[in-house]
Amino acid sequence: MRFRAKVLNQLMTVEHVDVDAASEAEARRFLASSGVRVLDLRPARAGLKRRGKPKAFNLAVFNQQLHSLLDAGQTVVDAIEVLGRNDKRGRNRAIYDTVLLALQHGNQLSDAMATLPSVFPPLYVAMVRASETTGTVRAAIRRFMLYQRQIDEIRGKLKAAATYPAILLSVGFLVISFLLMYVLPRFSAVYDDAGQSRHGAAGFVQLWGGFVRNNTTLAWSVLLAGSGAVAALAMHPALRAAAYRKLLTMPWIGERVQVLQLARLYRTLGMLLRSGVSVLQAMRMTQASMPPAMHADLTAAARGVSEGKAMSLVMAEYGLSTEVAQRLLVAGESSGNLEEMMERIADFYDEETAIWIDTAGRLIEPALMLGIGVIVGAIVLMLYSPIFDLANIV
Repeated sequence: MRFRAKVLNQLMTVEHVDVDAASEAEARRFLASSGVRVLDLRPARAGLKRRGKPKAFNLAVFNQQLHSLLDAGQTVVDAIEVLGRNDKRGRNRAIYDTVLLALQHGNQLSDAMATLPSVFPPLYVAMVRASETTGTVRAAIRRFMLYQRQIDEIRGKLKAAATYPAILLSVGFLVISFLLMYVLPRFSAVYDDAGQSRHGAAGFVQLWGGFVRNNTTLAWSVLLAGSGAVAALAMHPALRAAAYRKLLTMPWIGERVQVLQLARLYRTLGMLLRSGVSVLQAMRMTQASMPPAMHADLTAAARGVSEGKAMSLVMAEYGLSTEVAQRLLVAGESSGNLEEMMERIADFYDEETAIWIDTAGRLIEPALMLGIGVIVGAIVLMLYSPIFDLANIV
């Protein structure tokens, strides 16, 4: 969320600044750490001009640098201070100053990070807090780095697999729109002058072409408005949640989507358990990072575990595992090594997902090319078949 603040800087001059934060309290902490006095703070209006959106805080780079400094023997306070001084451009100076100020006041690192929820996610804060009791903060940071790398890897594969189909659909939409909105109306004018009868393909060409020629602004407005509406609906959270639920009911795609989410679920649970977080707390925290369609099942599963039921039975009861996962969970419960088994389950699901992405890409790309080619070919055939009729070829 963006806030607009009126502040009194160190030169005793009043200025207006924009700050991104999860809440008003966090925004005030950002500004206070910058050495300014807040005179007024309110949410920025949508119509306000922005001076350029600041670059998001790179948590992966922060973790890598912090781990390297801790590994070299630096204390947490010294490491944060070094990272703050190393931020030459000052893009994230307020973040480092806020964390450093909290540490200097005697707070734990997790408590300092918890004051900045827009920068440090709750999973990360909980992992650091659990590791502070055992003095394994450095190991916890390394574990989160590995977790983030694995999540980013599977996300990168999905993006790479979706890029080419998205380009095909975009180009196909532009080509079809060009044919229907520009080429076809000009052909229809030729057929009107030639007195071609309005039957079959010529009839559609003349009707549609005449409508576009006589209502050019309306036709283009409807096309652009329809495209914008589809894009807006695709970004709407409620509709995306409904689409996700619909995907889960589809026989082939639904199973793959479920496996993809289960991999993320078990990897997050395994990471939190390895960091010392209790099973119930880990399940509740993991729920916040999962799609809304899975929240009810995760809540019920957590309730079942709190009642003393075995996790392997609870996860299977609420559709949060497969046969392979259930067997590994049973093995983990019997050996007391549940976190390792959860990570093995996630690895198994990730491998299965990677194979599916590769197979789906090989099938979807030719199918899209064939479908777009058929549509374009049909339009071209409609354009030229009346010409054949005029020339008595057909």
